[in-house]
Amino acid sequence: MNSQVQISEYNIELLFRKHYRYLCLIAMNYVHDKDIAEDLVQEFFIKYWEQHADRPDPDNFKSYAARATKNISIDFIRKRTVQQKREDWLPDLPEAFDPQKDQDDLDQRHARLVRIFELIDDLPQGQKQILKLHALEKLTYAQIAERQGISINTVRTQLTRAYRSLRKSATGLILLSLLKHL
Repeated sequence: MNSQVQISEYNIELLFRKHYRYLCLIAMNYVHDKDIAEDLVQEFFIKYWEQHADRPDPDNFKSYAARATKNISIDFIRKRTVQQKREDWLPDLPEAFDPQKDQDDLDQRHARLVRIFELIDDLPQGQKQILKLHALEKLTYAQIAERQGISINTVRTQLTRAYRSLRKSATGLILLSLLKHL
């Protein structure tokens, strides 16, 4: 592992430890659910790490992180509200039936899922296990850490590495969009 990555991981971990609780409180003000707030803050740190690994400690990180956490929380609420509205009125709409299109869609989805599981099976055992717990069983980082007997930061690191590896192996963003909907 190169020293730049090690320095980056160390700096991100310091930022995480220093600001995690504060950012969870900000998210809680919007989502009113501790587990969701923790997931949103962890999502912020993963995105921040991926996008800012070369400059992990900005001059005004606390205000940047607070604003980003607020925006992530508001986006979460908006998406949940839209999803609830769709669920409320979509069942009343009649569906158009096209058996050929439906079969083609099923075949394509099946082929993608097979490829995704092949890529997941190629991951190192720790990354594979953590990814399955998070993506398939929908466990929070804290729940995974407790179940595996590791720290939340280790869960975050392993999950980030797994997604990074999958992105390198997969073509396009289809993989990530499918993983989020599994």
